[in-house]
Amino acid sequence: MRTNGLCFRVLVVEDEPMIAMIVEDTIEMMGFQIVGPVAKLDDALDLAISGEFDCAVLDINIRGGNSYAVADLLLERGCPFLFTTGYSDWSMPKHLVGETRLTKPYSSSQLESELRRLCLSLRVNGKEAGRSQS
Repeated sequence: MRTNGLCFRVLVVEDEPMIAMIVEDTIEMMGFQIVGPVAKLDDALDLAISGEFDCAVLDINIRGGNSYAVADLLLERGCPFLFTTGYSDWSMPKHLVGETRLTKPYSSSQLESELRRLCLSLRVNGKEAGRSQS
């Protein structure tokens, strides 16, 4: 999915190497560009503040803690994201419970469907692919 010849960039925050590879493969097959993957909370926070990407896939439990602070930064930037986790709503902060979540294990087709939805939301909101959200 491209807009004006530019490719959507997807931040990937995932600390399990095998899952990160599957996510990367799916993103590449869609013709999108990967930012990351990053496996550590500090790296994810740095990218959430200053990285250039259009949307994000966030594993909740990563090295160094959880990605809730990353999600909060993305919400401030107006950057769409989805969580990937094996946990249910009870473990999430109340303000993040309504965010899109893929439950592990999930398929590549489920991930692709959710990424297309995120990219569609960018287009509907008038944001151009390949532009920083900051």
